[in-house]
Amino acid sequence: MKSYITSALIFVFALSVSFGSDLKKPKEIKKAYTNQTRSYDGKPGSNYWQNFSEYKIKAGIEPKIRLLTGSEKIVYFNNSTDTLKNIVLKLYQDMYKKGAARNTELNPETVTDGVKISKLSVDGNIISLNTDDKIILYQGTNLIIKLIAPLPPNSKNEIEIDWSFVIPKGFGVWATGMLQNPEEVLNDIYLKRYKESLTSNKGINIIAREDSGKEIYKHQNGFTTFKYSAKDISDFAFGISDFYLWDGISIELEKGKRVTCFAAYNPASDFFTQVATMARRSIEFFSKEMPGVIYPYPQITVFNGDGGMEFPMIVNDGQFSNTINDVYVTTHEIAHMYFPFYVGTNETRYGWMDEGMAYFLPWDLQIELSEYDHRTRAAIGFSKWAGNEMDIPMILPSVLSRDPHLSVMSYYKPALAYEMLKSALGEELFSKCLNEFIARWNGKHPTPWDFFYTFENVANKDLNWFWNPWFFESHIPDLAVKEVKIDNNKVKILVENVGNLPVPIDLTLTLEDETQTKLSASTSVWEKNDKEVWLETEIKAKVKSVEMLNKNIPDADGSNNKFVNIN
Repeated sequence: MKSYITSALIFVFALSVSFGSDLKKPKEIKKAYTNQTRSYDGKPGSNYWQNFSEYKIKAGIEPKIRLLTGSEKIVYFNNSTDTLKNIVLKLYQDMYKKGAARNTELNPETVTDGVKISKLSVDGNIISLNTDDKIILYQGTNLIIKLIAPLPPNSKNEIEIDWSFVIPKGFGVWATGMLQNPEEVLNDIYLKRYKESLTSNKGINIIAREDSGKEIYKHQNGFTTFKYSAKDISDFAFGISDFYLWDGISIELEKGKRVTCFAAYNPASDFFTQVATMARRSIEFFSKEMPGVIYPYPQITVFNGDGGMEFPMIVNDGQFSNTINDVYVTTHEIAHMYFPFYVGTNETRYGWMDEGMAYFLPWDLQIELSEYDHRTRAAIGFSKWAGNEMDIPMILPSVLSRDPHLSVMSYYKPALAYEMLKSALGEELFSKCLNEFIARWNGKHPTPWDFFYTFENVANKDLNWFWNPWFFESHIPDLAVKEVKIDNNKVKILVENVGNLPVPIDLTLTLEDETQTKLSASTSVWEKNDKEVWLETEIKAKVKSVEMLNKNIPDADGSNNKFVNIN
């Protein structure tokens, strides 16, 4: 008996790791599996490695002329098996630089001279800033540094850089990380409020409307120095203002784990009076419901800027025209703390892995806070767009798309794919798979294939029937009520998958007595790649009509969604 069980376990294991291994892969992904930096069970491979950096940054701002200056020391660790000949620095502010190539127009008032570098050194060696010397190369918003001494495996180098740039007009310059010196920057009454907010379950107005014009911050020789510290983050951002209001509240997620939620906002932004409390509810929802993983950071700050953009532990949100959009942006940006920050997905190459997930995760929370279901918005948007010539497979790099197509490819379509996958697996198993993916890949850089293989490994299911049409091919969502057979107290309905994209079936049957009954099937009804399926149910009266009415399920052609009994 013991021998039989062992053999059975080996067989099941071998079967599970083979699921999906024949999914189409580009050659660099295939190489990763050959080198065992990735594995077919979805876990990081035995040879997985990852480079990282440590930053010490000093920055100052001159508000009157909007000049931000800084100096920093970067220690870069090469954990790879390769010898590196170049190091790349990101100069994101160069997107506002005069003459820079852009795929969208900018307000002329936001155009600047970009990042000005006054000093650059590597391991103590001064680097020439003259591009004619061919040591540095500007490429878009990248600064490529040719290393005089290549960086071998398992070694590090130290980069020092002094820089400055003018903040575009209309932009404000709170922060990623925890404030380390509140006693040095806040006068007593505000320090007291700040400390109360760190442990309070009720909102605290740290800086209130009536504090306008008062001396809030301490200073020395005309300057106030804020010190922030953060660990295990991929980016850093901060905002400044001399008139913003500041609210704080906190939540204990588990014993010893309390998260502080701040909102810093323009007094004219009325909606923002709710934001700190909304951020608290968001942290609670993400930690306990979807994805059901404890929020990984000690703090979240929602800064009232323009549009919506995420950074570790701080998000930049504008105020919009209605509660639906305000709730959407706030919850969506906070969801990004999981993807791409806690789980380091590549948001440039595979935008659907973070934007799609951040669009999907808060859906039930958004219904609670704004009484609007964004599933409907996604389903309608995707249904209108699906099948056009820009409907390319999602597995292709996101850089191949641009708006308006990129919005559908990175937000609507992937979020719907996750929802359809949840239908196929059931909520409990889907959550188990997603939680395991997060556990395996937090602090690392997963590819789509790591996502696919983790789900197959945890679910112990071959999901190629789902991955291929949703991610590797281009199909449209289109189900049709093809035939209805009525036999006394039983009805059989033939549903055809015209568009070849697996989605759930949700039928509404209206009977002659005007009562209605539902007949449904999960996405998994298509797992055998059938072109059509029969559903049946018992009825108490004659069927008057059969119709697909669920607006949360995408369908590109509504003309074939209804059957009317004319007999």
